[in-house]
Amino acid sequence: MHPIQWQSPEPLWARFGATTDAAVTAPDQFRPAILRFATDDFMEHMMDTLTHDPGQIGSFLARPETWRTPPVADEPDRVGRVAMPRIVQVLARSLKLKRAKIPLQAVEATASVEEKKQERSLPLKLYQPAHQRYYLVSASLVCRMAGLPERTVVRGGSEQTGFVLRRLLPVEANSKNEADLTEFAFVKDAQGIRWQRVSAGEDKAGLVAGEELLPLFPLNYRDAIEHTRTLWTGLVPVGRREEYMGAAIDRSAVALSMAQAQRQSLQPSAASGMASSITARMTQFKLEVAEPWKNLIRAAYKAEATLREPEDSGSPDADLRALLQKRIRTLNLQWQMQSWLILLDFADYLADYLPDVWAAIETGTGIDALKVQSRVLYNWLGNSRMSQDLIRAIPGKAPSGSLREALKAVRTPSVRAGLEGTEKLYGAGNLMDPEWPGFHFLLAGIGWFTQARDEFMIQADGAFKALGSLAEPTSSEVENEVPKNPVVGMDADMARGMVEAEELDRLTALVVRALERRPEPDAPAPPFALQLSEALKSTQGDAGWFVIRYVHINRDCGPLHPPTLSEPTQRFQLASFFDYDAPARPIRIALPMDTTPAGLRKYKKNTAFVISDVLCGQIQRAKGLGLGDLVRSVLPWPFHKDLNVGDGGPCNNGSVGSIGMICSLSIPIITICALILLMIIVSLLDFIFRWIPSFIMCFPVPGLKGKRGGNE
Repeated sequence: MHPIQWQSPEPLWARFGATTDAAVTAPDQFRPAILRFATDDFMEHMMDTLTHDPGQIGSFLARPETWRTPPVADEPDRVGRVAMPRIVQVLARSLKLKRAKIPLQAVEATASVEEKKQERSLPLKLYQPAHQRYYLVSASLVCRMAGLPERTVVRGGSEQTGFVLRRLLPVEANSKNEADLTEFAFVKDAQGIRWQRVSAGEDKAGLVAGEELLPLFPLNYRDAIEHTRTLWTGLVPVGRREEYMGAAIDRSAVALSMAQAQRQSLQPSAASGMASSITARMTQFKLEVAEPWKNLIRAAYKAEATLREPEDSGSPDADLRALLQKRIRTLNLQWQMQSWLILLDFADYLADYLPDVWAAIETGTGIDALKVQSRVLYNWLGNSRMSQDLIRAIPGKAPSGSLREALKAVRTPSVRAGLEGTEKLYGAGNLMDPEWPGFHFLLAGIGWFTQARDEFMIQADGAFKALGSLAEPTSSEVENEVPKNPVVGMDADMARGMVEAEELDRLTALVVRALERRPEPDAPAPPFALQLSEALKSTQGDAGWFVIRYVHINRDCGPLHPPTLSEPTQRFQLASFFDYDAPARPIRIALPMDTTPAGLRKYKKNTAFVISDVLCGQIQRAKGLGLGDLVRSVLPWPFHKDLNVGDGGPCNNGSVGSIGMICSLSIPIITICALILLMIIVSLLDFIFRWIPSFIMCFPVPGLKGKRGGNE
């Protein structure tokens, strides 16, 4: 029946100030406390401290730290690991409670420390369990009356307690003014996961509809006058940092009462459904069709730059020309297999999301009924063809007359079954095998032609050459992840390939224009990569500040008793897994002692790798390659030599047919190989990263021998 409120943990009351009057009005008196622990048995530390000396939880208050400047050099072990008589425990507790309360320094969001004779401002950063850090947030729920007695929560009834994690973000995207920070609630509902701005005005500290309520558990103890008290405590989910930082941002504020009314009677707006549907479909097209096609274009231009090197010194002779033509045919056949698969995904996309266009492609009817943008797409697909230069460079089968015909042919049941069921690689040795389509259509490849004076010329070519006839995309239709300007260190040929690949955004924009805008309750969710990209764009430069508020809810009282929220904790950051200030959990990895052949033969091969017949064939082909083969495969002509990997296929055992394998290996030997390979790779990459001086440090251990005796 009394008004209730959240306070800091009772053992910390009136301790955040030099005088009692200053302490009882200090901000830390009214906010939950974040307690920091540096051992895996942190709950034992917390409970034993509350049992024997509750006032000592003040030493657990989280403060800014790094692994170079920990708050306490040697933290005392407060767990009662030795059983003591009860009378001794009671006497020790009585003596501790009679001590005067030691004032505590208020927790600050930043602290100035000296590292290597330089001043540095440290934020209050919470580290992850992988760093051997755990954080409990704790508070007392009391009645707002003299003495602040405990508020008893009826369990299993209408009362509920928990805490919410709030992110501090500016109201305007990419604002640099920290004074403009406001609270955003972490919401999970049918619209997805997002940070929703907390309603301004009187509801600024209120609960948000759909906001995630994290659990609390009660810790009971006796205070200095032997009254039973309860600390409502929860574990701060620092390990979910990447989920929190990657969630979308919604800067529109919705009051709780309005959201409850919408939840009961209204559906999501049609405009919102249409926008999310179009965005999801556009991104799906880019992931399944446009981006793989772009990679083919870049690969073709890169290969062209490599193969043109002999041309720079003049026209190649007949022998070198024959080698170049063979290499070009091999590359084109390789890219043809990838082109077929992209074409199949393109055809499936049209059939699912542009059924009118696909019906016109498949049956040749209904063309006049197409919308303007759909007809533009249909016509472009019919005008996109392979050039004669490219047809000449991939012989063996007749090419499709256009991209439109290739899409129709690749989606027939027999062609689909062959492409998705094959266990081989497409190459010169199996061109006419029945699982391959009966046509060629390269989305990107290399063609050749002869100019005057018998000059032999090559160039990247493909269906993408027809993209220039399409209109430029607007920023709202498609966004370019790759900049138009070449990056530093990129040669002219590679830059040309990047620019040509980006022309595919014209096709993506055309597909987006042809999509029908209509409300779809079951619209596909945007891919996670798109959500993360949008979140990072809207929070660029954000320092990642968070606060915690405690919540008490009486669900059956409705608007007469709205949720009671605490004051926010001091703001803090969540450390990433690879934070350079994070403490390092000590990890011991013991390698085999006796690494001689006599010693290693004693280890049991108790690790089984289950290998399918297809993977078995791929491993067998790789086992026949050496370092020299790999080096020569990337050298320019005339030193280049193709890798001899055959045409694929599974392992075969004669009459038995395809077989898989189960290989038994020794983990100790695998670990040694991994360490040696790590050292080799680090040494090679040091040419780029220059990290060897900071990579490893070794200490000598006298007497640590691999062999101690003849029989050991």
